[in-house]
Amino acid sequence: MTRDEYFERLKALAREKRVYHAVRTNSFGLREVRQIYKKEGIRIDPWPLPAKIKAMYMCADGDYSVAVQRSLPDEPKLFALVHELKHHYVDQEQIANGVVTCGDYNRNELIEKGAEVFAAEFIYPEQEFSVLVKSIGISTWRPEDIVRLKRRIAAKISYTFVRKRLERLALVNRGAFATVQFKKLEEQMFGVPYWKARMRRRAAG
Repeated sequence: MTRDEYFERLKALAREKRVYHAVRTNSFGLREVRQIYKKEGIRIDPWPLPAKIKAMYMCADGDYSVAVQRSLPDEPKLFALVHELKHHYVDQEQIANGVVTCGDYNRNELIEKGAEVFAAEFIYPEQEFSVLVKSIGISTWRPEDIVRLKRRIAAKISYTFVRKRLERLALVNRGAFATVQFKKLEEQMFGVPYWKARMRRRAAG
């Protein structure tokens, strides 16, 4: 099986599981993924993790759990939890036998990349993304266009997600916007969100 075939199978599995769990893109968040974990019999544990590891799937003798960084913002935390679902569905036996160590990206690049592909498709299917992008009709993307696109997306995803999806669809060059600070740009374009401005005022005393 080629890499592309492996990734396409994982995307198909993600769509299948979306249907099974009645996932709706615009309402899928941390509460919903926790419900899926409960249904799948996976416990979320507050174990301390190294800074570079966002989450880790563990399984042994029918016991399934995921440790996740408490400090992660909601969007990366959602992505991390869905990422670990792929390991539960596909890599469980290899992890239980010690063949694969969850979280070791360098040793298991294909498996971990596959989990990213699964999570991306599960949270916001590529077809839905493509329909929105085509409706906008942009041929040459600028950082400001990506900000406007992100603000139109109902799915709970990060700017990194949007940038990588555009790269995957060959709409922007790989790495072209990797250094752009999109959240700061968004604030420059549309102002600081009320909740953030309020927090800053409180911090300033």
